[in-house]
Amino acid sequence: MAEQFATLHCEPCEDCRFEAWQRIVDGRLRWEESHHCPAYGVQACGGGWGPPPPWVRERIVAGQGTVRLAVGGPDGLPLKAVRELYGLTLPELIAAREHGIEATPVEAELLSPGSGPAGPG
Repeated sequence: MAEQFATLHCEPCEDCRFEAWQRIVDGRLRWEESHHCPAYGVQACGGGWGPPPPWVRERIVAGQGTVRLAVGGPDGLPLKAVRELYGLTLPELIAAREHGIEATPVEAELLSPGSGPAGPG
């Protein structure tokens, strides 16, 4: 469940500051976002568990890039771990198996064998 806090909305200006990040907390993916505009006195923040909403993930990817990861097979990530983290449907999982996935560095760390709660896929 996402947590949200907001005071006001403003038109984005040169004073606006937006931060977005991911981290691993107790073996789970956590995302956070923060928006601050000193010109209009606006502050907003949010966070949640699992993959972030698209607008937050876009900011994370813009700042940190992505890592292409193989899915399934002897050299790929366990199918079960990928499906559970991203909430993929079976057709989406099949596509990920064929083409791999673009993960953020933190997602890649969580999904890497031995670093998270993932079991055999």
